[in-house]
Amino acid sequence: MKSLKFTAILSLFVLLSYSALAQSVKIGPRFTGNFNIYNQKGLTGTWNGLGIGIGGTVDITFGKTIGILVNVVMFDMKNFSNTTTANNVTTENTLTLSYLTIAPMFKAEFSGFYLVGGPSIGVKLNSSGERTQTVTGQQPAVQAQDFETKSIVFNIATGTGYNFMLSPGLYLASDFMVYIPITDTYNFPGVSNSIFSLKLGATLKFQL
Repeated sequence: MKSLKFTAILSLFVLLSYSALAQSVKIGPRFTGNFNIYNQKGLTGTWNGLGIGIGGTVDITFGKTIGILVNVVMFDMKNFSNTTTANNVTTENTLTLSYLTIAPMFKAEFSGFYLVGGPSIGVKLNSSGERTQTVTGQQPAVQAQDFETKSIVFNIATGTGYNFMLSPGLYLASDFMVYIPITDTYNFPGVSNSIFSLKLGATLKFQL
């Protein structure tokens, strides 16, 4: 909770500082669809899944091309699962994590088209998991999985997007983002692990 409050206060301070120098400021709600790929040293099989992100964006421009874009995702869901079958037994492992994610990124914009890149910090909100084993002709057996996770994760965020003008002062932005992990997701001593995420986003921006 202390990490969450500190992150929120720091982000607000940075945004206010930059807004005072800006030539243009746009804000608005943001929605994303996430494709998550889990990687772990020594792990076999494919572990991936879909999730959603709900939050907002602050788009600040200092000149014709240079600015800062901050994505604040209040609920960033990262799901992934793996299914195997052996000896007539199907085993499905499903893991779910959610974060509050803040990504302050540098922006270069040219005639509505923009490129962004910068750090991303995620503060864990919740984590859960379950293993389901199904034997042919029998009821599935479900077992909860509770792995210890990192409270804070860091990523490098980069991507591209385009601002479509709907009317004077109103824009619809679509973007494609890549989140490259630089810290582990779970506390597995001696075993590196992380979630690589691809995101398609849409933002309705109002110019202040």
